[in-house]
Amino acid sequence: MIEVDLAIVGAGLAGCALTHCLGRNGFDGSTLLIEAGRGPGGRASSRRHRGDLIWRLDHGAPALNFSAPPQGGIAELLQPLLDQGVLVEEQRPLVWLDGAAQRIDGPPQGLSYAGSPTMASVCEALLAQAPGRHQSVFGCRLRWLERSSGRWLLANAERTEVFAAKRLALTGTLLAHPRSLAMLAWGEPPLRTAIPIGADPQLDAALQAIAGIEASVRWNWMLALPAIEIKDCPRQIWLIPQAQQRWGIERLVLQLQSDGRLGLVVHGLDDGQSITPESQPALLRHHEQRLHAALPEVLQPWPQLQHALEQAESYGVMRWGAAVPTAGGLPAELQWCSKSSVGLAGDWILGPGYGCGEGALRSAMALAEQLKLA
Repeated sequence: MIEVDLAIVGAGLAGCALTHCLGRNGFDGSTLLIEAGRGPGGRASSRRHRGDLIWRLDHGAPALNFSAPPQGGIAELLQPLLDQGVLVEEQRPLVWLDGAAQRIDGPPQGLSYAGSPTMASVCEALLAQAPGRHQSVFGCRLRWLERSSGRWLLANAERTEVFAAKRLALTGTLLAHPRSLAMLAWGEPPLRTAIPIGADPQLDAALQAIAGIEASVRWNWMLALPAIEIKDCPRQIWLIPQAQQRWGIERLVLQLQSDGRLGLVVHGLDDGQSITPESQPALLRHHEQRLHAALPEVLQPWPQLQHALEQAESYGVMRWGAAVPTAGGLPAELQWCSKSSVGLAGDWILGPGYGCGEGALRSAMALAEQLKLA
């Protein structure tokens, strides 16, 4: 059993930024970062190809978006990444499509930064400045947690990996949101099971707010296209709601490779079918077939891309789910529940940058300050 002062669950932008800020703030406790994936990234993860050392593809969040140039603490957090070239300002245009697959004018574009060479590089760079007594565990999917004798106990399904921590920080909602029930086969969210109703009124309020956040699923189809010349190649192609409803696609993301090839990620919307460990393999095939049929119509304004689809190599579909804050969110004052020693961070925390990567970073900065004081 690994025993630490603080366990952080999730190595996405919020988890890595939280770890980074604790180190920068001089947090002197021992920390442990636990991540189900093979490395840092979360929804900013990047896919590599074992047989192709050049290939890199951001299959989740393609950029960090800001409505205005970062100021104050968030600027201090990002400036070293800009100086290192890990973050670069995105210059390629963002375009919109209507329900007839015609380009239209969309809302004004804000400031956008891309990770270099990938979005996962941002999380890796943040994690590089961790507290002195820090450990990271990757490839561990937590399935069990319990509050006992003033500490948190966490473990995977087989309980071959067990961790104990005085404090717990969740940087995603999976263990706290009802969306966990289908995949984890719990009767209620694991965090709710660990702390009975009434034991911590602040946590009760937090869990009630989290339960009201809309859960969203994406089926992201990844493709490798040959090197092609496209004038003003967009970085993202967003579909308006009418178009999303017609084709079941939220957006397309185009990622240029260092050798001129093009990576394409189709962010497919969910169609409401029940997702369980047993049904997921068939659903992955279903969504790949559905997106394959829709894509040529969506790409009508770019004949070069349509033609390149004939030579495209499929890298499969990646499912990811999140409590996307389209309706409600967690009030910032509920981020730290002292009686239960539970902290919460992510883009679903209400405040500046809410709902975006900026919100994930800001919530991590705020939680780091509260943990330091605690």
